[in-house]
Amino acid sequence: MRTTGDRATRAAYVAALALGWAAMLVANLPGHLTFDSLLELLEGRIRVRQSWAPAFYAWVLGVFDGVSQGTGLYVAASGLLLFAALASLPWLRGRTSRWAVVAAVLFGLSPLVLIYQAIVWKDVLFANASIAGMICLAWALARWNARSFRIALLLGALLLLGAAALLRQNGIVVGALAAVALGWARFQARPHGGASGERRRWRRGLGWSLGGIIAVVAVSHGMNLATRPSGPPGSAEGMGEGLRMLQSYDLFAAVTLDPDFPLAAVGRAAPHAAATFRSLAPKYYSPERIDFADGQPRIAAAMRAAPAAALAADWRAFILQRPWLYLRARAEAFRWVFLTPRIERCVPVCLGVQGPREVLDDLGMSYRWSAQDERLLRYNGAFLRTPVYSHLAYALLALGVGIALMFRWAPADLAVIALMAGALGFAASFFVISIACDYRYLYFLDLAAMAGLLYVAVDPPGSGGGRARSARKDRV
Repeated sequence: MRTTGDRATRAAYVAALALGWAAMLVANLPGHLTFDSLLELLEGRIRVRQSWAPAFYAWVLGVFDGVSQGTGLYVAASGLLLFAALASLPWLRGRTSRWAVVAAVLFGLSPLVLIYQAIVWKDVLFANASIAGMICLAWALARWNARSFRIALLLGALLLLGAAALLRQNGIVVGALAAVALGWARFQARPHGGASGERRRWRRGLGWSLGGIIAVVAVSHGMNLATRPSGPPGSAEGMGEGLRMLQSYDLFAAVTLDPDFPLAAVGRAAPHAAATFRSLAPKYYSPERIDFADGQPRIAAAMRAAPAAALAADWRAFILQRPWLYLRARAEAFRWVFLTPRIERCVPVCLGVQGPREVLDDLGMSYRWSAQDERLLRYNGAFLRTPVYSHLAYALLALGVGIALMFRWAPADLAVIALMAGALGFAASFFVISIACDYRYLYFLDLAAMAGLLYVAVDPPGSGGGRARSARKDRV
């Protein structure tokens, strides 16, 4: 039976999160926009392709802009998705410890929540959708016997994780691990019928996992087709353009680290491009980001001149024929994005409204840098060289949360363990794909780790409370 004290603690926890959401809105509305944000808002408004960024995100911005012009409503809704999902945790676990209130207050005060949630970046919505999707899955696993409730929650998780896979292409790892958690939960259900029942458990678990992965991919693809706008002739597709940039960046590293590295395919197809790579890349290549090289006009022209097939052939040769050199280059790029050794060079935060005059004019907006933005910048700066701005610290926290929950292994815990694994896997994928150290790229890792800490704080493993006592009853 829930005590009056427990109800009061739960109310305090929810109130702390509600105040955190409200404080974020008061401090930041109508939000902070960069060049990328402005282009995506314009694309969402006029429904004509403006960049090779995910079209789905521009569509989302356009939907909210159509209801209330600008990004204020979008910022409020995106933040509400995260805060509402986290506010549901006491009901999910069946109890609320006092530590949860402390954790909720600190969560709302973190600049990664108070400020970041109002930056109009797809990375923020990706993180929010992934966490909310995993919490929907946790609810479904914990209430499996409630058929209608379960179906609604699984559909909610599917839509959110499908959207997340569109917002960040490597975000599919989150949906895949959600499917694994779902399959594992169904495998754990009580067997019937001896050896044949055990075989049915394996088939059931594998069936749910494979079905979950297929469903996420199918829904994501359908959402992509449904929200894709028209584009001008020659507009680049995101996946192809992103891969081309990655391949060029790795080849810049190859000729920088080894001047004798043969650019055989590019040399045959575009000798001038190969010569430019070889002469200029060592001067402009940096493991910090591609911008230094990509922003050099002659290198940019060489990148465009090199045929895609030739770039791909030399890139494969780099990986297969010089694996240690490739790993050395990738490790250094990953060090910059994961450890951010000089965080001030890794765009830790963006405030105000900043972008080209012509894009601002098209949107009917103007440049903004206010006294409030200045105050937020100072607040953020106070945390900049602390663990609050450390992907490594959050990776260790996510690992700790996952390990702690393995000792309890309740049905809902499987989804949160999958969330922690998904955040770590998502971060690890940047070992292969990183081309810049911008802090926002691993924002999901940080936010997921904080969400995991809130989940543990609500009902710490070993406390013997709430759903921990009825976990076995939910496994059917």
